[in-house]
Amino acid sequence: MKLSDWPSLRLVIPLIAGIYISDTIENTRAEVPVWYILAATVLIVLLSLIFSDRHPRISGFCLSLSFVLTGAASYLIQMHRVRAEWPPHYAVYHGVLNSYPLERERSYRLEVALKDSLYSGHNIYLYLPKDSVVPTLEPGFRIEFDGKVNKPSSEGAGFDYESYLLSHGISGTLRVQSKDWRFFPPDGSEGLQIRAVRFRREVIRKYQEWGLRGNALAVASAVSLGEKRALSDDLREVYSTSGVSHVLAVSGLHVGIMCWFLYLLFPAFLFRRAEWLRQLLVMAILWAYAYAIGLPVSITRTLVMFSIVALCRAAERETSALNSLGIAAAIMLTFHPSSLFDMSFQLSFSAVFFIVVLTPILLEIYEPRNPVGLYVWRVMTLSLSAQIGTAPIIMYHFSGFSTYVMLANLVVVPVMFVIVSLSMSLWITGWFPAIRGLLVPVLTWLIDAMTSLLSFIASLPYSQIELSISRGWVIFVFYAVVILICLWYREKRSHRLVQALACIAFAGILAAVQNFVI
Repeated sequence: MKLSDWPSLRLVIPLIAGIYISDTIENTRAEVPVWYILAATVLIVLLSLIFSDRHPRISGFCLSLSFVLTGAASYLIQMHRVRAEWPPHYAVYHGVLNSYPLERERSYRLEVALKDSLYSGHNIYLYLPKDSVVPTLEPGFRIEFDGKVNKPSSEGAGFDYESYLLSHGISGTLRVQSKDWRFFPPDGSEGLQIRAVRFRREVIRKYQEWGLRGNALAVASAVSLGEKRALSDDLREVYSTSGVSHVLAVSGLHVGIMCWFLYLLFPAFLFRRAEWLRQLLVMAILWAYAYAIGLPVSITRTLVMFSIVALCRAAERETSALNSLGIAAAIMLTFHPSSLFDMSFQLSFSAVFFIVVLTPILLEIYEPRNPVGLYVWRVMTLSLSAQIGTAPIIMYHFSGFSTYVMLANLVVVPVMFVIVSLSMSLWITGWFPAIRGLLVPVLTWLIDAMTSLLSFIASLPYSQIELSISRGWVIFVFYAVVILICLWYREKRSHRLVQALACIAFAGILAAVQNFVI
């Protein structure tokens, strides 16, 4: 178990470091020419190639440094593309709706892609007063409005709302009155993104026509389409308190189920001499599905990993899960570096990383012979590994910790497998009344039963413990200690435990110094 066994992780770590450095520079508002960074990156890559034979260590250092600069440059480019200098006076803007109106307590929020010559390509949140017209708006509608757009700000938000908006591509916000905006029907030039949003809404409407209501409709829409708007605050709280809110995200479970269906649809004997064509068909369908549901982080990560594995299978090559995970992270961070600061990205990758690293160790320590006990232990080890990986991030963002998460996962994981399978089967068989009449009641009962069970777990004493991490560096120290303990178990070398204790001691000294300074 060595870092050299996972070359992709050796590259993604410098990439992350470059993004952090670039974010620090961006927060100081210092002007750094992006082309200088790109030129330096090219120069360092050339140096790494020159020294690759005679001085491999120098070559490796230059290659790592090039990834640091790549992360810094990609983040600066994205921020320069998202940030905008809005005029200090009122102006008239034109744009196109990217999504359906989202109802808030006192207004509707619309995501608008501006089409003005100066600000074309920038997205803003437009807040409209509640009236009977706004709910009728659909993606693709053109809109014209007057006002003074504000830069993203964290003032009064309670968290870093500015970074949240910028990482999601939102360049500004504006609140207008009823008399200050007008809308026009689509002009027929909608892109694939808007068509995908409409597709999701049409499927939800079909779910409603077929008899899904309430929590059943909300959960089925979330797990099959990635559409969580129908989830009520109470339902979100139940899943969050019980520690299983991750099952509401479209993730590896969905990819696994779809792969199973697709491999049945395209059996291997039909592609005896063209296995690559079979893998290509499966990947194309999966990526089309992912795009249709909006490319959420969890399924994008899973599909990148699956695509790497599929290509290796087609080429009859072997690959490791951690290498695939590292490549997936590197690709996503290169094209969208601000994802690093998105909580869903952090939770998704940390959970998978620690599942891959910790689960085999826990299964080696103890493996029941009883099939039932083996299933329970495997679910518990998966849950425990994911919980260890995500707990610091959750405590940092939410200052809380779910205590009965392993108990909830024992029931939720198998039930959610059935729910996802039925939800996806409903897409194909829902057009037949007889089959629909069987699937909808079963799906509704399963979701209601699971929600009732989670409500009971969430109501148990001490289901949520208030634990918080106020400093981000504590998360890195925690991960370092866990990884060093894993390395000690694999290598049986005592210096790994010494390193873990050194990390703990360093964290204690640093916390004491910071508290003393404050």
